[in-house]
Amino acid sequence: MTGWRASGNTTTLATTTVGYWGGSGIGIGPEGSPEHSLDNANGYEVAVLSFDDLVRLDTVKAGWWSNDSDIFVMAYTGVGTPTTTSLQNLTSSGWTLVGNYSNIGTTTVQLGTDENLYSSFWLIGAGGVQAGVGVTSGDRSSTGWRTLGTTYGKYDYVKIAAVGGVTKPDTPPGKVSEPGLLGLLGIGLVGLFGLQRRRAR
Repeated sequence: MTGWRASGNTTTLATTTVGYWGGSGIGIGPEGSPEHSLDNANGYEVAVLSFDDLVRLDTVKAGWWSNDSDIFVMAYTGVGTPTTTSLQNLTSSGWTLVGNYSNIGTTTVQLGTDENLYSSFWLIGAGGVQAGVGVTSGDRSSTGWRTLGTTYGKYDYVKIAAVGGVTKPDTPPGKVSEPGLLGLLGIGLVGLFGLQRRRAR
């Protein structure tokens, strides 16, 4: 896991520290409490999880939160390895939004990830995210995303305790999966039986 931080939605993400707080989970950034977490106050921090294999992330659990607990999850579906970009340009840089999740607290959140979406890179951030805008408050009003600031201060502070998912099953070239192999064996036996019946006549 790597930590990334940007001072705003249009500035380029840069690496930052990752810390573990026993019993609470993983936080991002060198700031003091509560900003030593994934947060959308005084800049934005995100965690990027990288795996050697293709993985479908299915669940996220926070071990600690303060003030508000909205998160967003994205999968990298671009070509090659992700390049550094701004939060505003994530979707145009190969990142696909899996979802925005409101008020997760410390429960395990089912992401509802598409069953065919596998990636080696997953991004988790505090708040919500919108294509072409970047990180938001994660809270909506009747007219759209609520704007964080002096009149609306529901900043999100979250530490990630666990993620869950599955590795993409692979069938090596020239190999047949077990159910397919059993079907082929069945067809072969029927053909062999038919050939023996024809010879007996």
